[in-house]
Amino acid sequence: MKIKTLFPVVVLVVAFAFAGCEKPEARQTGTDETEPGPVNMTLSIQESRWFETGVNDNEPVIYNPIEAGDVVFDDGYYEIVVESVTEEMIVLDVDGALVEPNSDGTISLRADPIEHIELAAGESIELVSQTMDAGIRLIIAAS
Repeated sequence: MKIKTLFPVVVLVVAFAFAGCEKPEARQTGTDETEPGPVNMTLSIQESRWFETGVNDNEPVIYNPIEAGDVVFDDGYYEIVVESVTEEMIVLDVDGALVEPNSDGTISLRADPIEHIELAAGESIELVSQTMDAGIRLIIAAS
């Protein structure tokens, strides 16, 4: 009688033990393709800092290859992270009060900060900080 009640328990224990030993499937992105790794797209970011007495221009920083999750700019106040990237487009998430300058070069202190950027290959965008006494200017280009 003990064997009849013990047998199903042993079968369940063995089944659960082997169920976790399967080879995991590749993570899916909604299609039959697996998540891409680094992509051969180039992103450049040129940073300029301005203040009362002048401007400090830095050389562009070039990123290639790029993959989702890469932090491409972080100065403690502003952060830009690659959300996704393909051979044709880079999508960036922006954290911080950065806006596009007005056509005359002035800065709108009331504009909503940019949170999301989509750049196709060959496109660029200029972002500036919403400040009056000193600030930052970034030129971000994809190629």
